[in-house]
Amino acid sequence: MKRSRSILLCAASGVLMAFSLPQAFPWISLREIDPAGHLEWLAWFALVPALLALDGARTWKGALGVGLASGLAYFYASIWWVSHAMTAFGGVPAPIAFLALTLLVLYMAAHWAGALLVSFTIRRRLGWPLWTHLPAVWVAFELCRNYLFSGFPWANLGYTQARHVVVAQLASLVGVYGIAFLVVLVNCALHAVARAVLDRRRIPWLPPAVAATLAAATVAFGEAHLAAVRARAEAAPRLKVGVVQGNVNQSVKNERLRHADAILDRYLPLTLEADRRGVDLVVWPEAAYPYLVPPDLSTFAAREIGLPHLQRAHLLLGAGTYSARRAPDGRVEATGSNSVFLLRPDLGVVGRYSKRHLVPFGEYVPLPGTLGRVLRSVVPQMVQQVPGESLEPLVFTPLAPVAANAPAVDGEAVRIAPMICFDAIFPEINVAFAREDPEVLVNPTNDAWYGYSSGPYQFLAMVRLRAIEAGKAVVRPAYAGVSALVDPTGEVQPGALPVGPVDPDLAPDPEEPPRLLVGEVPRLRDRTIYTRYGDLFAAAASLYGAIALVLAGRRGRGPSPQGASS
Repeated sequence: MKRSRSILLCAASGVLMAFSLPQAFPWISLREIDPAGHLEWLAWFALVPALLALDGARTWKGALGVGLASGLAYFYASIWWVSHAMTAFGGVPAPIAFLALTLLVLYMAAHWAGALLVSFTIRRRLGWPLWTHLPAVWVAFELCRNYLFSGFPWANLGYTQARHVVVAQLASLVGVYGIAFLVVLVNCALHAVARAVLDRRRIPWLPPAVAATLAAATVAFGEAHLAAVRARAEAAPRLKVGVVQGNVNQSVKNERLRHADAILDRYLPLTLEADRRGVDLVVWPEAAYPYLVPPDLSTFAAREIGLPHLQRAHLLLGAGTYSARRAPDGRVEATGSNSVFLLRPDLGVVGRYSKRHLVPFGEYVPLPGTLGRVLRSVVPQMVQQVPGESLEPLVFTPLAPVAANAPAVDGEAVRIAPMICFDAIFPEINVAFAREDPEVLVNPTNDAWYGYSSGPYQFLAMVRLRAIEAGKAVVRPAYAGVSALVDPTGEVQPGALPVGPVDPDLAPDPEEPPRLLVGEVPRLRDRTIYTRYGDLFAAAASLYGAIALVLAGRRGRGPSPQGASS
């Protein structure tokens, strides 16, 4: 009975926390079910059931089980769509896709299990209440998941507050990890109160007082920071951009060479329309250009390339590159890159950026000599890609003033930082770009892989945090949505282009026309506290958690967890 109750508590925590993230379930709606983020409030108490289950753990195995069960419920409910992406668009058999999803969920849930196990050990041996150490330990494990095995920081707890923009402003100080710290701290404080009520003890005042004070300070800072950033953005020079969302079905994109003319026919008319409307920059999504090109290509003006000259707009074009060389043993070694090319109106190449953080098994196969032959069916027709080395902004000068009577910045030169697809889920890439003083961030992506699911909306939430962390606007062209313009405050400008079409089995009209989003974003140069110091807060929290664990390891068993809950 106790075991089944513990499992129910863990499942409740995981599912409640998952619903605080952006969610879309195609059997309910093809769109996000809670775009306003009302369910984000669940995050502030969703962990309490799991912490109550942790109280009942008597051994380290029990604590590990609580963390693993809670994490499994959370990540299955959060990223269930990964297996659908593999089956619907990757041609992977359903059993293999589910196995891959399960392995990924286990990897992610192991970090929840590790955090609760370490906290159990500290509380058992040192007698420290949960609220004094679990927030720091949690941050340490989320930081670890950002890097371990190439990293996959999807669904970190800080992203549960992306749509609550007042709270989300905390990211400009301490990044997404600082928000996670606050969320866990509030959960620990509520757990201390709940534990006292259940045990019929006096309710402790210190944990809720500390949590309430930090939460109030966060809200006060958020309101002040929002007002300051909005004022700076209003006074800043503007960049007029046109975002082209081709709405090309992923199954068509998979055979892009056969459908190249049809794909270009969806992008070129809207590109010319944006140029006629006087934009400074037209942006295409990740790998939207259907042909592979040499990495050192100097112009896209050749007739066979199929691009027209523009009147005044520059074009940021997502394209894959391909190069080959003959190895000493006679084999031809081919490599590629996921790149964006910045083109002048005459289609001459101003610069190129290659994606820094590649997706394992999606853009490259780890240990290709060992796994390459086995995994060909998982990553079909794949050219092993190589990551980019440079994190320097692309710079161009518009052919006309950015805005009438607006002050120019650096003689009108515009500095943009392209973060292709998964580059934008890693905060350290944002920090590294900030050192080079860009004015606008760009996130070309292909979210069509996620289908009609939570994936595109969860990714947009992460991009909103990147905008706040850097204090920069983000221009986000997505292959089939969500394409959006995000202000430096993390707020999405009106007119974002919705998801679709991405799944012919669900979309009634898979031939939805391409769409164009035209708008203006502010050009801002200043750096935030977070981009100046990076993950210093997360590192300090991790160090604190590590010291506590070392102290616990040097001391014998202390008070019971229930006795240390206040």
